[in-house]
Order: sequence, then C-alpha cells, then structure tokens
Amino acid sequence: MIEVLQTDVLVIGGGAAGTNAALKAADRGAKVTLVVKGLLGKSGCSIFAAFTPYFQKTNEDLRSKRWRFMIRYYNHYLADQEYCGRLENYMCEEFYPDLERIGVYWRRKAEGGLEMIEARTPSLVAHKQGATGPIMMDKRRREVLRRGIPVYEECAVTSLITDGERVVGATVLDYRHGKYFVIRAGSTIIATGQSDYLATRATATREQSADGISMAVRAGVELANLEIQWWHVSDVLEPKSWMRYHLYPNPLMGTLETSRLYNSQGEMFYEQKTHSPGAAAPYTEQLRRLAREVIAGRARFDGGYHSGYDHIPAEITNTYQHQAKIWRKLGLDVGKDRLECGITWHMRQGGINVDAERMETSMPGLYAAGAVGCHYLGGVGPASFDGKVAGIAAAEAALSGGKKALPEQVLAAEEKRVFGFLQAGAEGPRPIEAKLRVRQIMWELGYIKNERNMQAALAALQEVRVAMIPRLRLQSTSLNWNTGWMDALDAGCMVDACEAMVRSGLNRKESRGPFYREDYPYIDNENWLCRNIVNRVNGEWQSRQQAIPTPYLKPEKSREPFFEADY
Repeated sequence: MIEVLQTDVLVIGGGAAGTNAALKAADRGAKVTLVVKGLLGKSGCSIFAAFTPYFQKTNEDLRSKRWRFMIRYYNHYLADQEYCGRLENYMCEEFYPDLERIGVYWRRKAEGGLEMIEARTPSLVAHKQGATGPIMMDKRRREVLRRGIPVYEECAVTSLITDGERVVGATVLDYRHGKYFVIRAGSTIIATGQSDYLATRATATREQSADGISMAVRAGVELANLEIQWWHVSDVLEPKSWMRYHLYPNPLMGTLETSRLYNSQGEMFYEQKTHSPGAAAPYTEQLRRLAREVIAGRARFDGGYHSGYDHIPAEITNTYQHQAKIWRKLGLDVGKDRLECGITWHMRQGGINVDAERMETSMPGLYAAGAVGCHYLGGVGPASFDGKVAGIAAAEAALSGGKKALPEQVLAAEEKRVFGFLQAGAEGPRPIEAKLRVRQIMWELGYIKNERNMQAALAALQEVRVAMIPRLRLQSTSLNWNTGWMDALDAGCMVDACEAMVRSGLNRKESRGPFYREDYPYIDNENWLCRNIVNRVNGEWQSRQQAIPTPYLKPEKSREPFFEADY
C-alpha cells in the first residue's frame, strides 16, 4: 500500500522561488510540504547567482533606463510588462529588507542606503564576485528549517497527479531510501528553475534534467517560448569538468572594466562596456557576435576563441574575482594570459505558461514560481517575488477549497511507469547512454537553427524515445541510492522536454534574443511578439499564439535584420 501524505500546499523545488513560496504560504496559515530533488538551498540555479541588480526608488528617467534593460535586453520584449512594474516595486520595497531579516548582510551607507559595488551597473554582491547566491540560499534554508516546514530532500517528484480537471498532488521517489509515496495537496507550486543539463556542455548540475517541464508536458499544461534558450559564451573550454566556470562579461567588482573576447586571430570582437553598455547581462549580444566570427571561420562554438582580464591590473582581478583562481590552477597569469572558451547551454527563458498576476497555470490547482515560468527570464530577486505571489495565491486557494480525491487509475499507471525502469541486465542500453545521447542531439542542434536541423533533432529524439527508453537496463535493482534508476527517469524527462523545445522552435518563424533561425534571419515584432504556446493532450501536440502587450516599452521597428538589432 503506497503511503499518502496530506498537505495544503506542495512546493516542488528548493531554490529562491521554492523557498520563498514555502515561507509565504506558511505565513498564510497553510500546511506546507517542500520536496527537493537535491538539497534545500544547496542545489540548482540559485546557488550560482553572482550579483543582484540594485533597485531603488528613483526618478522616472532612471526607471525608464532600468525598464529598457529588463524588457529589451534581458527579455527581448517577451516579458510581461505589468509584471515588471510589480517586480520593480517588490525589489525596491521588500526584497533586500526581507533577506536582511533572516540574516543576509548587505553593506549600508552611513545614511542607511544600501552600498552598491563600484561598477557601471548598480548591483549588490558578496565578497569575491559569484558568491551572493550561496549566502542568500543558506539563510533561506535555515529559515525554512527553523519554521518547521517539512522538507523532503533528495526526493524526486516523478509526476503531477491530475483528476482530469486539476492537479491534486504528486508522486515522489525518495531515491536515498528507496521509498515511493504520494502527496495529496490542495495546491501545488512548481519551482524547478530554468537551467537544465540538456546539452553536452551545460551550466546546470546533475539533477537538473527539465523535470518540471516534462511533468507539465505529461499533465497537458501549456508551455510558452521554450525555444528561447540562453547560452554562455565565455565559459572555460578545458578541462571539460570546468565548463561551469564562467568568465563574467558583466560589470566587474572593483573596476569599471569588463572582460573581452578575442577570435582566433587575436582580434577583440566583444567587450560589454563598448558593444552593449545598456545590458548588464549581455549574453545574447555576445552570442550574436560569436556567431558572426564562427560564420567567418575565425572561431568555433567549441573553441578557437579566448577571453580574459589581461587588460585589467592583476591585483584588482585577484582581489575581487573568484575566477582568478582558475588561472592559478592552470599555472597561468590572470594579468597576462587568456583562456580558450566554448559555449554552454544556460538559462531557458521560456517555460510554463502562467498568468503572472497570481502565477496560475492553465491547469487549476497548479502554480509556477520562478524561471520555470515563461513570463520573465529569472534571477534570485524575480524568483523570490514569484515565490511570494505563488505562495500567497496557492495558500488562499488551498485553505478555501476542500480535499480532492486521488484518481486510483492514474496513481497505478504512474507507479507502473516508475518501477518499470527498475530492470537489470546486460542486454539493452544503460540510462546514462540515453542521457548522453539526448545531450548530444541538442548540442548538435546548437545555436544556428533551421527547419532541416530541427526536424532532424525531432527524429533523433523520437529514436531515443522508441528505441532506447523502453530497453533501458540497470546494473542493479536496489531501491536505495540507485543512481541508474534516477538516470532512467531523467532520460524520459529530457526527451519530453527537448521535444517540446524543438517543436516550439519550429513554430517560431523568426529570430529573437538567443534564438537564431538562419531561414528566418530577422526579428518580426509584427507577428512574433507573442507567447509561442505548445502543449500535449492525449499524445497530440497543440499550439497557439498569445500576443504580449507592450504598454510601457515598444520595439522601435516592426521588423529588422537579426544581426543588426541589439536585443
């Protein structure tokens, strides 16, 4: 008999969005249960946060400049602009004091204002750029545990449970103890983040296999703009295990300078302060400029170009940038030498389609918080805001509604699916082979897309689904710490999510932000300034478009060549 736990609000994910959702739902008097595939506050995207953009109440001109960054450069006009206004108020009035209350230390000026780093873009950062996220998440973890909120760590939610009309809970596999159970919930918040290990080179961690997107696909939930996938450009190429080491193109601590990128001929082709001074997170412009170097034969996406801080005094880099230790470990001088780089799959802008007013999805009973949603790219501040909104809305709905019955047939089918992977034997591929194959497919699809290579990727993913997934065999049928079992479940999630992403890319007949189709090499604001929505119902894919209002900031042109635009 499977154990069934009861809660008012189930939160899936333990990053900035999930932890704040749990805390705010608990503030409303709801019984909250938090499930984390990794470790609470120690896994996922949030721990990689480098700095937090500084928001303050200011005059309208500076507010307009900040909106231009948020809407144009960070979200390529795909953000919910009304949401941006609410987010701005939250960041100005609540975010920093809220974190201070639970023990995060912000430097303050004598008159009480927050102390920003000396850089071209106002931001707050811990000592040694790149350490802000772990500090924040450690405090959130402590607060969740102090409040006595039940937390199930190293537990993977395998599926959302629907009764045909609404989400009524989820199934969970505790892979540490080999225990499978069900959580029935009045409301469910999915907060699984935006970074996934879906390509050969990626910034995500092992447990990030697009579970949230896959669960949404299998539940028939709408997803939007999944094709808008960011890449890092200035990540260390070798050794491969260091591919998450990012050489920040952003404004750096201790200097007004920014890093530079050089092609195979030693020519600088990108510097943030010169080429995109209005963007504090200039990854899409970096990528566009790299693509032109690749097309011209002066670089490759997997090497042949370099980045470095050799134009900045070494003592500044050593003092303020934790990346300086990379040079030391390689026996190089950060003040003289440059490192070869390659692109890595990074953030996904698209996600679950939500009404950003209350973070409600197309499926009643399900809310999406943070960058797993499609309404804003992400960041620890926006994710925290989403957590607050979703936590309050989910708690109110759960406390006002009655208990919903669990559909026995659905539960039985999911149990059969999960335990169906628990088969050992020498015949058949190992789960890790399927995962590596999916990553290879998405890596080969890469940045430069067209109808032909996306159709080829779909066919290759279908081959994994049909020819590999049903034949997966494990080395052990142990219930405890069976990483092969988890890999098998992950592989299925990856295929679902990647298929949705590629189908979404085929639908979008333009290029925008980090999404480049060489067969549609222009930005089309007249037809594609929209949410590009897909979902799968009874095995059949559906699609539609939903226009994105632009009440505060509009693109200057209805159509322009992709490589000539700055967003």
